[in-house]
Amino acid sequence: MKTISSRAIVALTLCAAMGVSVPAAAYASSTTTTTAPSASFIAAQQALEAQLASRLTRLQHLNADVTGATTLSANAASTLEARLSTEESSIDSLIAKVPTDTTFAELRADRAAMLKDNRVYAVMSPQVFESIEASLVQVQVTTMQGNEPTLQTEVASLSGLPGYQNALNHYNSYVARLSNWSTKIVTIETVVLAQTPQGFPGNTSVFVAENHQVLDANIALAYAAYDASIIGLAAGGYTGP
Repeated sequence: MKTISSRAIVALTLCAAMGVSVPAAAYASSTTTTTAPSASFIAAQQALEAQLASRLTRLQHLNADVTGATTLSANAASTLEARLSTEESSIDSLIAKVPTDTTFAELRADRAAMLKDNRVYAVMSPQVFESIEASLVQVQVTTMQGNEPTLQTEVASLSGLPGYQNALNHYNSYVARLSNWSTKIVTIETVVLAQTPQGFPGNTSVFVAENHQVLDANIALAYAAYDASIIGLAAGGYTGP
């Protein structure tokens, strides 16, 4: 019986050892463990993406409203355009970031930035709307004040006639309404433009109050138009029943 030399035994042992260890090392280096995002995470991520897309669309519409509002003062227009541009850039950056989020903590941080830094619905929307409405009122007030000399002449032409006093009362009312709102409407614009996203929710009541003011201004203009029509009727020979 042949004997195996000690050198052969060592060689066999090394080969056996290498035959086991090499594949094991290769397996360990080429395999990575990944965890698929949960269904709840994906749902939260997609919901945030939809909210961001909605806000971007709203900002684009608001920007178009400002650009098309020819009655806005240069100061109001530039202020609103700058704020809308800043918020649009912020929302764009979040739209790019959210799909790369991997944790709920990241989603919460991005959602907080979307809301606190960009109050698209709660601040920018009423700010743009009320600024434009106030500017429309201001233009109407200025136009109607330009008619005061003509109305005054018509009232004077009725002096000594039955309809004179009634026409004079309406003229005085006309002048008073327009004088009142020529000042107040400027204040409304100033107050509205002073609001910022960081002022929410405290400035919600401010927007509500100023919206009521704009409504009151439009009602006053309607009454002023009625005053003018009465003067016109009286000057045309109608003195009422």
